[in-house]
Amino acid sequence: MATHPSQLPVDQELKKAFQVLQAKMINTTQQLKISDAQIESLKRTIQHSKLVDHEISTLPEDTRVYEGAGRMFILQPLNDVKKCLTEKVTAAGEKIKTIEGSKAYLERSIKESEENLREMVLSRQQHR
Repeated sequence: MATHPSQLPVDQELKKAFQVLQAKMINTTQQLKISDAQIESLKRTIQHSKLVDHEISTLPEDTRVYEGAGRMFILQPLNDVKKCLTEKVTAAGEKIKTIEGSKAYLERSIKESEENLREMVLSRQQHR
């Protein structure tokens, strides 16, 4: 009795490995999308802070400026507002680097899982 190639018995270990990889891929893809969204948000924060800094740099030193704090505005010295904007830009840049590092780790992890699965499939084919 000849068996058709599509009717070969399913290797349960391979099936389980594929399911694990699929779950990992879905989870990692979601994490990568979240990371991309966070990076875009941080880039917008940087751009906004730089634009505000550029605009207030043209103001005279004795100009009254207000900084937003929740739903209110607080009178602040111009130099303090500039310093706060610079700190925002720096913090956002550091956060972007951290997120990009975790993205690289996730991508490497997926590639390693795929390679392990390929090796498992090849070893199974060689043993047949």
